[in-house]
Amino acid sequence: MIIAQKKRKESIVEYMLYMWQVENLIRANNLDINQINDKIISQYNISDEKLHKEVYDWWDNLVEMMRLEHKEQNGHLQITKALTDDVYNFHLYLLTQGDEIAYQNAFQNAWPDLSVFMKKIPDGEKMQHIELSLNAIYNYFLLKLQGRTILADTTNAIMRISHFMAILSNKYLQAEKELEKEHETNQEGTLRKN
Repeated sequence: MIIAQKKRKESIVEYMLYMWQVENLIRANNLDINQINDKIISQYNISDEKLHKEVYDWWDNLVEMMRLEHKEQNGHLQITKALTDDVYNFHLYLLTQGDEIAYQNAFQNAWPDLSVFMKKIPDGEKMQHIELSLNAIYNYFLLKLQGRTILADTTNAIMRISHFMAILSNKYLQAEKELEKEHETNQEGTLRKN
């Protein structure tokens, strides 16, 4: 929870990748909150009981959501999918804006790499650009964790995809902050009228 909150404020892409990792950690611990508490939550060394309970409840809620959504073996939680779709829609919006040339160029530079990754996905599994990019980055991360040999071409491709996703992440968070400010301004105006 603590890491998720920090990542959510700093990078939407890192947050989504972290949530994928959390889903896999929950599966690796058999959706058992006691195992998760022993192996993961205890590693946080939280002395504040209230905070410890919040962290425990966060993990427990995710376990319950995974059960309810039948994600015990694979797949992503609906909250993560909804965010991915929102980021994808924002990506499509940026592609139509005349003043987003740098973003559009970064995406165009990553597109040939994404096309290669798309061909490696089994038939019937269609992924939009953002999910495909996250999938490529996440699988690269897993290969590195496993100590597998990674070709230079793959590393370069992930660098181009990561570059485009970093720009997208910054622009997404910036747009969220602007919406928050606009909402606060509207709230203040409404309060003054009353």
